Amino acid sequence: MSLKTWILMLFGFAIYLRSEAKLCVRRYVNGKWISKGDCGGPVRMSEMQKEVQRKIEDENKCIAGKGWTVFQRRVNGDVDFYRDWNDYKKGFGDCDGDMWLGLEELHERTKEGNMEMEINMITKNRGIRWVAKYSNFRIGPGSDNYRLHVSGYSGNATEYDLSYSNNNRQFSTKDADNDHSVMNCVSLFGGGWWYGAGCAHYIVDRSSLNCVSGRIQYWYGYCGNTNLNGNFNETGNKGIWWRSSSDLMRFSEMKFRKIA
Repeated sequence: MSLKTWILMLFGFAIYLRSEAKLCVRRYVNGKWISKGDCGGPVRMSEMQKEVQRKIEDENKCIAGKGWTVFQRRVNGDVDFYRDWNDYKKGFGDCDGDMWLGLEELHERTKEGNMEMEINMITKNRGIRWVAKYSNFRIGPGSDNYRLHVSGYSGNATEYDLSYSNNNRQFSTKDADNDHSVMNCVSLFGGGWWYGAGCAHYIVDRSSLNCVSGRIQYWYGYCGNTNLNGNFNETGNKGIWWRSSSDLMRFSEMKFRKIA
C-alpha cells in the first residue's frame, strides 16, 4: 500500500472520529440517561431524542426507588385536596410535595393486576410511623368510577385499613357522590376518596366479616375508617386520619409497584 493511500486512510479516520465525537447517543437505563459522544446537554439533542426523554420522564414521574411509583403524598398542606372529579382523574400537585397522580393513570398502570401497594404515615401528635402494606392492588376503570380493589394487608397501622372498610368502593369527589351511603361522605370528610364501609348500614362481625343485622354501625363507619385526602390543616373528621378522626396524620405517602 502506497504512502498516499495510508495518508488518505488516516485522514478519513480522523474525520470519522471527529464526527463521532459530535454525535449524541443517549439511552435511558435504570432511571438515568447514559450519554455517548458530545451531547452538550439537552439543547443539542435531536427533537426525536428530546421527545423520547420527555415521554420517559412523564411515564416515570414520582419514582421513589426500588420500582415504587408514588401516587399520593401529604407533607405540607400547600395543595388543596377538596377538588372536583376532573382534577382527581387527571392528577394535581408536584412530585416534590403534596400530590395526587391521577385516577386514570392509576387505572392504566394497575389494571393488569400483579401489583402491591404500601402506605407510609406519621401521626401528628406523637410522630409514630405507621405502615400499611397490601399484596394485591388494582384500580378499576372510569366506567366503574375507579373502584378500589385491595387485599392482603400487613403492617402496624391496625386492622382498620382499606381492605376492611374501603375495599370495592367507588371513588367520590365533591361533585361526584359515589359512596352509596345514607349520607354524603365527601361533605362530611372534605376530600376525594373511596368512601363507603364494607357494610353500608350495619357493623361488621369481626369473626366472619359479615354484616350483622340490627347492629347499627358508628356514624363515621358509613364512610369507612380512612381519610388520607382530607384537609391537611383540619382536625376532626375533615383532617387526614387513619382508623378514626382521633388518629390524625402529618404525613402520608401511597405508592405501588409490580410484584417481582
